Amino acid sequence: MKASFKAFMRKIIDYAGLFPPADLSLDTSLQKYSKYRRNEDAWMLSRYIVPASRLAELKPYGETLFAGGEPFGFSILGKRTETISDYKEHLQDIVKELERFHEDHGGRVQTDVMEIKLPREAVFANDVDLLADIYRETAHYFGEVPEFPDDIFFEGIFDKNWEKEISVILESMNHYNDNTSLDSGIKAGFKLRCGGVEASMFPSVEQVAFTLNKVREQNLALKCTAGLHHPIRHYDHTVKTKMHGFLNVFGGAMLGYAHDFSTDQIAEVIKEEDKEHFSFTDSGFRWKDYEVSTEDIEELREVALISFGSCSFDEPRDDLQQLGLL
Repeated sequence: MKASFKAFMRKIIDYAGLFPPADLSLDTSLQKYSKYRRNEDAWMLSRYIVPASRLAELKPYGETLFAGGEPFGFSILGKRTETISDYKEHLQDIVKELERFHEDHGGRVQTDVMEIKLPREAVFANDVDLLADIYRETAHYFGEVPEFPDDIFFEGIFDKNWEKEISVILESMNHYNDNTSLDSGIKAGFKLRCGGVEASMFPSVEQVAFTLNKVREQNLALKCTAGLHHPIRHYDHTVKTKMHGFLNVFGGAMLGYAHDFSTDQIAEVIKEEDKEHFSFTDSGFRWKDYEVSTEDIEELREVALISFGSCSFDEPRDDLQQLGLL
């Protein structure tokens, strides 16, 4: 196994077995995650994604699955809200659920990441100051309890004015991080949704490339979700659209950092379907004639390109084995 591949894939997959298309039960997905934690490929596995509203259902596992070994790591998922008022009420509900969760399980669990959609009212307002206030409001609820998430990834919306809306969201995150995050200890990052169970849920190559470039320009951390089960972009007959590949998305983002790629150049990587154009060596990851060093990959994965959620831990590994990378 090449050193650059190990750096690229280290703890990159958040397990989302509860969500479509897998749609597993809580018990089945938890048992699978527990098994994966003991697998030889566990070095690629990151957190278990669970809705905040279901944390109380985990109480029976405190003396079983959570009892031994390293603490179970969770990414806490908030729900979609329409208005800013609804969003603030939801934050209070999440705090209550987290308080009970940590009272029940103590140091056997970790909840260092939260993912939440921005309220539609705030997204469509196109107001940097309003969005920055939402990040500060969120930090107010989570910044004073050490066990609570300190990295919060906010998801936007791809609408008809998506370029402007995404730009404003990312600019406001940068403004918040530069001016407030050191006081609260809460960093704001962006969550990019890369697909779903229907073709309409997949963002275009241009939307993904634009977002990756803007995230880099605003010096933000990124995590992805949905639609990234496979390493290379390809047509999926079930969904009837082309699915983005995680080597394309994360590789394109890394090359953007390493070579100051334009949005159009990143788009070329995102839409690449020839597996022969991707390669890993001990010294770095390569797409065509462009390379990112292993050292840069390690740094980018640590601070900028965090992980992606997948409802399967088997499919990505099976594909990587077929490519001769694993």
